[in-house]
Amino acid sequence: MRKVMLYVSLFCVFAAAAFCFGTAANADDSPDGWVKGLWIQAAGLPKDAVIEDFSDGDDEKPWFVYSWGKGSDGPAVTLGVGRFPSSADIGEKLLNLDKKVLREFIGSEAFWEGPDAKKLTFTQAPEKISAGLSYPCQIVRYAESDMGLSHMVLFIETDPFLFMAEITWETENKKFKKSDGEKILENLALVEQEGMKAAGPDGDLFSLKDGRLFMGEESVEAEVNEVPPEIEGPVRFWSAVGADDSGLVRENETGVRFFAEDGAFLAFLPLESADECQDIIFSPDGTFFLLMSGSGIRADMTYILYDPETMEKKIEISGTRGSAEWIDVGRFVMTRIDDVRETESGNFSMAALRLSAVMYDTVAEELVVLKEGTATKNYWCGGLADDGGSLIISEDSVASEKDWGDEEKITTREIKIEIPAAG
Repeated sequence: MRKVMLYVSLFCVFAAAAFCFGTAANADDSPDGWVKGLWIQAAGLPKDAVIEDFSDGDDEKPWFVYSWGKGSDGPAVTLGVGRFPSSADIGEKLLNLDKKVLREFIGSEAFWEGPDAKKLTFTQAPEKISAGLSYPCQIVRYAESDMGLSHMVLFIETDPFLFMAEITWETENKKFKKSDGEKILENLALVEQEGMKAAGPDGDLFSLKDGRLFMGEESVEAEVNEVPPEIEGPVRFWSAVGADDSGLVRENETGVRFFAEDGAFLAFLPLESADECQDIIFSPDGTFFLLMSGSGIRADMTYILYDPETMEKKIEISGTRGSAEWIDVGRFVMTRIDDVRETESGNFSMAALRLSAVMYDTVAEELVVLKEGTATKNYWCGGLADDGGSLIISEDSVASEKDWGDEEKITTREIKIEIPAAG
């Protein structure tokens, strides 16, 4: 069984996952319009081209995968386009046609150790491709004989980003020629985009009516959460929605939806499972929110900071359940999990975690350690003190590290620390 698949680890996708969002021409006037800044658009694709997969609102490393035609077991041709942060070292190696740098982008270890790697060609892109893009471009051609696949990869080095486009097709497909691949790459266009709010497939079909979630006219069984009234901003409700047995909500529609006061749909944050969202904590002015992600029964959580306008992920921190709290519009404090200790009893407990009290500043984009855990001390964030200018921290301590397994040997005291100046 063969399928045309994108074999690029940086894209982290496989076209074999055959779920589609409609044709590239008809799904939306600009299906990749949410990408902000310089972006590479796939133009002039065949009429039957569909979006196989995409990066769900990740502006740091956005990517799209298109496919079209019918192969022996899947689509006949796949095109993947993606953007990555630029690197002077990688850019220089690409310009010098250093094949060693290609290991970071294409092929498995088995490929590079096999005979196919010796047949790989790495050259400057033909002028008909590079002239239209106005940036240095290189092209790689190679095949994976064990999979029956051929690849054509284009690299484009711009000042802020490295762009990559890969075409994959079945080697036995004699109808698809080298000139066809070059024509696709020739039609690629670099454009500057303002970006727009992230939205899920058919996002506008979701709405709130009388406190209940609806998809079109059908009621969806999902909890609707109200944003506290003291929080500013347009988002007043949110709901984590997952695919259900009824088929009403599809797998690619799983995630958190945000709604306005009148119940109108505002934005969508895709997730693998609705259960990933244990809670959402908005900053006082509504310009950021923390997603508390993890299992419903575990004490350890992952806190992910998002910008609700773009759904861009800012930072991810491992911490204890329910410990995060905003202390002003731009900063939050929480209990961070630094490590797991080995206790003498071998049983897991919260004492087995090394904990520190930390603060994150969204303006400075800086994580500040307020009290760092040690081999014999743990620090928990207890929130703002009554004076509003200091934080309450709980300190757990033991005489020896091996004592963490015995609760009777743990001493707890409460301390206050002054909140550092903002910025």
